[in-house]
Amino acid sequence: MGIERKLRWIAGAEISDRPIPARSLPLYRRWRSRWGIFARASGARAGLVFAVFLALGFAPSGDLRAQSALRPLSLEEAIRVALDQSPDLETAEHRTNAAHAAIDQAEAAFYPQLRMSGGYAATDDPVQAFMMTLMQRDFDFAVNFNHPSTTDNLNLRFKAIYSIYNGGRDRAGREAALATSEAQQQQFAAVQNALVLEVTRAFHTIRKARRLVEVERAAMASMEANLEVAQSRFEQGLALKSDVLDADVRLAEAREREVRARTALARSNTLFRSVLGVGEGEPVTASEAVDDPELDDLAEQAAAADALQDAAQPLDVSRRPEWQAAQSAVEALEQQQRVAFGGYLPRVDAFANYDLNSGLGDGFEDSWIAGVNIEVDLFDGFLTHSRVHEARARVLESRAWLRRILLDLQAEARQAELGVREAAARLATSTRSVAQAEESLEIAKERYAGGLALMTQVLDAESALSAARQRSIAARADYRIMRASLDWALGRPWADWQ
Repeated sequence: MGIERKLRWIAGAEISDRPIPARSLPLYRRWRSRWGIFARASGARAGLVFAVFLALGFAPSGDLRAQSALRPLSLEEAIRVALDQSPDLETAEHRTNAAHAAIDQAEAAFYPQLRMSGGYAATDDPVQAFMMTLMQRDFDFAVNFNHPSTTDNLNLRFKAIYSIYNGGRDRAGREAALATSEAQQQQFAAVQNALVLEVTRAFHTIRKARRLVEVERAAMASMEANLEVAQSRFEQGLALKSDVLDADVRLAEAREREVRARTALARSNTLFRSVLGVGEGEPVTASEAVDDPELDDLAEQAAAADALQDAAQPLDVSRRPEWQAAQSAVEALEQQQRVAFGGYLPRVDAFANYDLNSGLGDGFEDSWIAGVNIEVDLFDGFLTHSRVHEARARVLESRAWLRRILLDLQAEARQAELGVREAAARLATSTRSVAQAEESLEIAKERYAGGLALMTQVLDAESALSAARQRSIAARADYRIMRASLDWALGRPWADWQ
């Protein structure tokens, strides 16, 4: 390790090309002269270690090349892709279309029914032959109706039926279909909101995983620098062999964590593409994160947490599409109960027939009939009673289920609210802990360079800094996810989500 790099290691600027912190400049200048005596002895060895350092820590890996080949999407672009490609949303859309078709079926009961039928028959039955002759208006007293010859008839009939009253079943059936359609539309909105939430979660999970990979790579590079410093001091008789071994063990652990972080990033990308509905054939990923002043302002985060509804107040979930869909489903069952009750009431239908009858080879003769039918079930084996009893039980079941839905939605909203508060508090705490861990690491390195501390203390400080950075990254991503979860839980339109 070169003198300059050793001094930057002590000053806490070894991870990147960032300038040495102002508070560390006196330390940097003081130790620069002390490390000068070791320059010649360690120069060649440092060059070799530096080459290994580049090969292990900064050589472009296959994962980095694979990541660079992915097409980045902003959150808005990812949402648009998911809304266009998701099979879940397509399934919900088809269910909504089926519910609309059910409305048309219910509406058909309010229109007259027109039918046409036709047929041909031949007989020597006296009664049938007599009726065919009359319908053809070809009656002749000279015919022996006890032994008629073969008589045939070609009939063409036009029939019209119109339901005047059927106990309110048609109207109740239409209302039930309308309520079912409304429920399906709300279910479609619920699937859409849930999809947007999943896209948002997967999007920020990728960003979090990507930042964690950077942290682990930085930690690995720092551990390599620690090993190099320990090895150099051991060869100069200024450190124990245990310092070298401890640094080597911590480096191995850092490399293992870096591998796990890269694997987590790859899994996050796979899940992201699955949520979007594009599969592995479309190389897309989340765009790079940018600095957000809102998240960096800890005071604003604390204010945002305090501005949330008080835990003693019930949260309003009336805008949740799941709640509105449940209410519409209960209404549909109530209308079905009215349909069943209509079996006790009379049915009144108007009808009209227009017939054309002809024997083969003869002209057609027409006739018509029109009237009104009234029908009442005096006894149907308790069929209507059983149907009403079943429908009433289903309504009572749905009302209990509706209460359960309300409790579940309120619990989801409360959990989301608490999650936002927790994430905001974690963000403020973790941001401060990163600054404190960086200062603690600088002190530990200064003490170790002066022979006042062990290498294990430096390594512990390095691990604490990596853990603090990981918590800060996780809190930042979790805050965004929980804000979206709260908007989802309160039923806000996804276009208005923060």
